[in-house]
Amino acid sequence: MSKSKKYKIKQKDFRKLEKLAERIYNTVVVIDYFCQKQQEYEELRNITPIIENLRRDSDKLNVYFINYPEGF
Repeated sequence: MSKSKKYKIKQKDFRKLEKLAERIYNTVVVIDYFCQKQQEYEELRNITPIIENLRRDSDKLNVYFINYPEGF
């Protein structure tokens, strides 16, 4: 197994990633809500578990950025 590499991210790039994670999270929240409320469509029922997993993962990513120290 190879050693993991450590990357240094500039503050400017970190902020861009933070905003991107926030936009992804907000989009997934809207999609998840839509899928939950439109269960009469079979296609939406089929993708609802995928959307729920995507929301959970995007939530974890967004929490990472929210909890990151401000001094970065």
